[in-house]
Amino acid sequence: MAAPPAELLRALAVLAEPASPAHEGLARALDLPAPPEGSGWADLFLFQLHPYASVHLGPEGMLGGEVRERIAGFWRAVGRTPPPEADHLSALLGLHAALRDEAAGHREAGEEAVAELVERSAAALLHEHLLPWLPPFLDRVEALGTPHQAAWAGLLRATLAAGPGAGPSEAPVHLRRAPELPDPRAEGGTEFAAHLLAPVRTGVLVTRHDLAVVARGLGLGLRAGERRYALDHLLGLDPSGTLEALAELARDRAESYRRWPESLERPRRFWVSRAERTAGLLQELAAEAQTVRSDPEAPSPS
Repeated sequence: MAAPPAELLRALAVLAEPASPAHEGLARALDLPAPPEGSGWADLFLFQLHPYASVHLGPEGMLGGEVRERIAGFWRAVGRTPPPEADHLSALLGLHAALRDEAAGHREAGEEAVAELVERSAAALLHEHLLPWLPPFLDRVEALGTPHQAAWAGLLRATLAAGPGAGPSEAPVHLRRAPELPDPRAEGGTEFAAHLLAPVRTGVLVTRHDLAVVARGLGLGLRAGERRYALDHLLGLDPSGTLEALAELARDRAESYRRWPESLERPRRFWVSRAERTAGLLQELAAEAQTVRSDPEAPSPS
């Protein structure tokens, strides 16, 4: 399968960065709809979806941490100094493009062995640090973004699909080491809401948009502020209804993941499994919370 053109990857990387005058020209060159004006970029990539691997693959769903350190180690392994935000999508796409160019240069110089080694590094970057989180992320960009952002996500998906097809024989380390969503009945509910917002634990990217949909469905207002505070508020007002709505969300996401192509078999298997387990756990907790609500003397699920 042909490698993705390095220049196309670089252009897509720039479009993942904060809005700039360059975006309009790049969108025209790539035959994408015009970029959103004003705060359109920030509305999606700052308030809904964060284009950082650590947010999607870290056990706490937060920036930095072990995931960023692991990715920074990859930068060093391929002879680069990692940037401060080594796990930002733009930086990773730029690195992937640079490795493809480097491999092509060695091949043109007749250095086949070196070219093969660099190509393996590019494939490792794709399969270990991009594909473990980009499919669900791009799904949500297409669902929540402007026409420009949705088209960008679709083009990026197709471009990466044209990259090195032979992935590792086992699941990426980010997914192998990812902890599951803990059962609050066994481990306590102190950090349960925070864990619900860690995609790698739940298999679900819960955005502020999702919480607003849950709140409207329950006839509740959505509390201003960070997602954790908004989720805590909903759980406090209607625990059973909130958990039921989130279980349904997890079931819907699992179904959407099943439509990913066969080339994404390993990440697809992981994300489907996590979302299904989350749906089952939340459904049980919702039923128990409803029992407690109906019978205040019944044992609490957490």
